[in-house]
Amino acid sequence: MHLHMREVIRLAIAKGRLAAPNEPLWVAVSGGVDSMVLLHVLRSLRHPCHVAHVDHGLRGAESDGDRAFLEQYCADNGIPFVAHHVDVRAAMEVSGSSVQMAARELRLEWFNGLVGSGPEKLAMAHHADDSIETFFMGLLQGMGSQGWAGIPIRSGPFIRPLLGIGRKQILEYATANSIPWREDSSNANADYLRNRVRHELLPMLEAWRPGTHRNLQRNTMLASEMQGLATGRFAELLKDIVPDPDGSVRLPFSAITDSEAPFLFLHHVLRHKGFHPDRLAAIRTSIEERNVGAIFLQGTCQVLVDRTQLVIGEFAGPLPVWQIDDVDTIPAEAPLSVELAPLATMDLTMGRNVAWLDADRITFPLTLRPWQHGDRMTPIGLGGSKLVSDLLIDAKVPRDRKQRTYVLTHGEKVLWLCGHRLADGIGATADTRRMLRVEWSGV
Repeated sequence: MHLHMREVIRLAIAKGRLAAPNEPLWVAVSGGVDSMVLLHVLRSLRHPCHVAHVDHGLRGAESDGDRAFLEQYCADNGIPFVAHHVDVRAAMEVSGSSVQMAARELRLEWFNGLVGSGPEKLAMAHHADDSIETFFMGLLQGMGSQGWAGIPIRSGPFIRPLLGIGRKQILEYATANSIPWREDSSNANADYLRNRVRHELLPMLEAWRPGTHRNLQRNTMLASEMQGLATGRFAELLKDIVPDPDGSVRLPFSAITDSEAPFLFLHHVLRHKGFHPDRLAAIRTSIEERNVGAIFLQGTCQVLVDRTQLVIGEFAGPLPVWQIDDVDTIPAEAPLSVELAPLATMDLTMGRNVAWLDADRITFPLTLRPWQHGDRMTPIGLGGSKLVSDLLIDAKVPRDRKQRTYVLTHGEKVLWLCGHRLADGIGATADTRRMLRVEWSGV
């Protein structure tokens, strides 16, 4: 079995042109079974390997043990080793993202620096089961077409030789070759969506219909190829669109219609702008209803719905203010969604951009507006009020993002510093009868 798997990986590297024979590679190694097997296989295929290990500082002594284990393993086997510590908690405070997203961004930042100084490629241990899990997470989180495609076998300097191999085969290879590894306790944490997909959803589907795992592996490959075809089609539709001198892009509604997949086309055009899928749906609705003058903001990007076209350019002018009269009348262009949700759906791991409110403690109408100097609020856990400006300083929000920070208010009372802090006394608790799920998608 282990010789067969090694040959499968060798062919995958050759077919995908992931690396030349005997090419030196960085290998991202956590100490877990997947990355330890990847390191062993690449060395057995005679690739000189340099190990890159990231300490996320999230598991205390366990993280220290991972680093010590790897350092000793590399010393015993003559493998160059380098480790890097990242402060995930601090990054979460600044970005408002989840643990996993903040950790991923910090890893990639360091990895990009490594490949910049050589070797020029870095191998990651994502495998077939990871791709299936990512596919489902994309569906559940509404990531759109980029989520359906799963994990690419190559993205820039990063290669993933194990994508055709399942977790079961990896474990068999590790056992057959007496490869040591460290167990990551966070892999059993049911608070993480990936772990729930891995340990609950996929086994349930396999039990419902044996063979589902194999079919899902095939389907993720098909979805990836379909995404590639769509990307080529959209590139053809966009080839004759020339930006204005100021960099603005005028995208005729006819081009969107002619794409025969308008929602998917919008995902493609605005995919690098950071628009939340709900905002893309709102843009599409504004086009269909010819809501001329509607403006959608994300970061420095502005999308204007004109009479016959979308105008995509840089934001200029005062930030808009939206009034929310009730749960069912959220302005389409507002970067906020509000919906009644069952208390059992509350998931505090979704990050700071989602707030869970007790509906009976909220009085409409609400106002969504940029924060102003002098705004004060009483955040959960603080025990008193504090200036919003000081809260933003404490969170180390960069100046450009600080200018685009919003508050959700009722009258003069700040209920939520969007993406950062929730006011005391309005959050959902075990005694909540009606819960509001409020999600901020940013400007």
